[in-house]
Amino acid sequence: MSLDARLVAAAREHAAAMASAGRLGVETRDGVSVYQRVIGAGYAYLTIGEHLVSGPRTAAEFVAYCLRGDAPRRGVRDPAFRHAGVARVHEGRSGGTYWTALWAAPLTPAGLERTAAAVIDLTNQARARAGLPPLATDPRLTAAAQAHSADMVARAFYAHTAPDGSRPWDRAAAAGSTRRAIGENIACGQRSPADVVEGWLNSPGHRANILKPDFTHIGIGFAGGGRAGTYWTQMFGG
Repeated sequence: MSLDARLVAAAREHAAAMASAGRLGVETRDGVSVYQRVIGAGYAYLTIGEHLVSGPRTAAEFVAYCLRGDAPRRGVRDPAFRHAGVARVHEGRSGGTYWTALWAAPLTPAGLERTAAAVIDLTNQARARAGLPPLATDPRLTAAAQAHSADMVARAFYAHTAPDGSRPWDRAAAAGSTRRAIGENIACGQRSPADVVEGWLNSPGHRANILKPDFTHIGIGFAGGGRAGTYWTQMFGG
């Protein structure tokens, strides 16, 4: 990994906010999440990891902490990460040290396409196990799904109904779709296609959309940022 100035700036701002509040948190007392700081610094990501730590006094102690447990170690060693940003801030009153380390891979058109293809493949595997035909990719449903994921990040909401009152079928129509049956799954916080599809399949309502025989087409949307860090949309049509 190489240092990225935008990630460094976001890490420094978040570490300072944690030091000011005197506590660790993905979201600090000012209501801003570390993911919002990353996007605000101009870094659009496809995947991200973070270590928020207090206590270590030196870089060596901090790295040793990050390598101590299985979950932190997996984050540091994830081959998908390309860039990093690290910052520490000393809190004068208590003498505590607050660290923020960010590991990320940048959002690219090819990366977004691979991510969407993986979600569709896992979705179609579930349909195949249920004896159903695969869903075909629909560019208009893809545009509607991507717009909704981006909108949830931009306007800081998480719902099927947007702040302007638009609903899935409205978004599909606005993207030019003429399909009569429309369905939508959304999710936030999952870090990979496997995690998000597994979550949908473990939820009866989302699973019903995935396995609905009337649906023939699909579009996938993904955006990083917001409070949860990742926002996913599946748009179905038939």
